[in-house]
Amino acid sequence: MRRRMCIAAAGLAVAALAVTGCGANGTPRAAHGGSGSPRAGSSGPAPDAIRRFDFGSAAWHHPMLNTMLRARTQHGDRTLTLHDGRGTGSTADGGPVSCRGAGAPVYGDIGGGAQVAAAGLVCSAGVNDYTAYYVWRWDAAHHTAVQDDQPLVVGEHCGSEVRTVAYRDHAFRITVGLGRLDSSCAESDHDRTPYSYSVVQRDGFLMRSAPEKGAVRECALNDGDMHQLKGVTLYADRDASSPVVYRPKGLATLWTVGAHDYYESTDDLTGKTTRWQFVRANLPHGYLCGYRQVS
Repeated sequence: MRRRMCIAAAGLAVAALAVTGCGANGTPRAAHGGSGSPRAGSSGPAPDAIRRFDFGSAAWHHPMLNTMLRARTQHGDRTLTLHDGRGTGSTADGGPVSCRGAGAPVYGDIGGGAQVAAAGLVCSAGVNDYTAYYVWRWDAAHHTAVQDDQPLVVGEHCGSEVRTVAYRDHAFRITVGLGRLDSSCAESDHDRTPYSYSVVQRDGFLMRSAPEKGAVRECALNDGDMHQLKGVTLYADRDASSPVVYRPKGLATLWTVGAHDYYESTDDLTGKTTRWQFVRANLPHGYLCGYRQVS
């Protein structure tokens, strides 16, 4: 998903709200975890336990509350707690942020052996709003649902939009309307290009499975620099144990997505000094997104 936005998500913050007790209907509130389900907790003996979780009383993180690309450690994570499906908070400069659920969650087994949920949250601040869907997994040890650290898909008023999130053939099937680099907040729905892809879980990590393998994050609207490199390996996540999505022979042409803000030190992720860069690789019949290690 592109970084150029009417409101810079990285500059927004909201005061953390206390998360204690249970939701209005007695269901447990949420915890937060990383991209890999083994780190987020065991699915337990009840593969559909997450269907009983109350997302309308959960504590959420969201791109308007934190940077788009978050550290897995969760330290200092800002959340917003919903009450009856709605919640409010403040940005770092005192501006209001209001959020609401984005409709009913979508459930299914996308490869981990248990049902997970794709649940969405719509947050508004100023003239812009974001609709962000996340995968939530059930943590049997703590009897609660765990929100992934990275969005499944993000749409915004001044850019691309989320059209549908559905479950089919053991995958979440997502359709978006891609905006343009020069799009404005007045852009109509007809000016956006429809694009669909599927997301599955492999080895505990989320990844695209169709139309190409790749990272979940969108990279269609790249506005970074072009590099021609040899010996490139692109991964589905910021982890060398995640699935390899692209390993070309010979020279590869890559575009950075965004700019320097897509470089991140893994000191706050894995404790290693490796850095990762999110890039786009053009293919003869499409493109794919992935993470490469940067020395």
